Amino acid sequence: MSRTWRSTLGVVGALLWVLVSAFAAGPARAAALDGPRGDGGRTVVMPPAPRDEGPSSRAVAAVSPTVSPWADYVHTTSGSPVTCASGNLCTGVWDPVVGKYKVFFLYRCHQYSLSHWNGVGQVVNNQVGAAAFFYGQNGQVLDVVLPEPTPFTYDWTPVWSIRNC
Repeated sequence: MSRTWRSTLGVVGALLWVLVSAFAAGPARAAALDGPRGDGGRTVVMPPAPRDEGPSSRAVAAVSPTVSPWADYVHTTSGSPVTCASGNLCTGVWDPVVGKYKVFFLYRCHQYSLSHWNGVGQVVNNQVGAAAFFYGQNGQVLDVVLPEPTPFTYDWTPVWSIRNC
């Protein structure tokens, strides 16, 4: 069997797995991804605030992190719990403009472009059966995050986009 044929089979197999996962969850999964956030939340607690590196770190104007397309978010302080409702991929990133973490609730099925995401934050995939994909500058997959109720720390600096479905 040629290398090209095996690669093609691998891609087809991965796509079939994604399709089977999507249809196995049925309408409830579609509603969770495209509708308002539901119940069954997980608590996310942001890590300590980044250290102030002195005047040289403040030389560049602070810009708030954003996603496109737009998603709901809240600001929270370090150590304060935020509920990540069922059906959401919740991502927390430091917002230097307000000096708090900005927690995004990615619940609509999209590939989100990230702007001004730097440093360490938190992530929890509280979706129903959907993996999340983190992409680098050249579109390469950096990580695949399976649904997991436990939040974990993540360095957002190399991530340029997220697909939550």
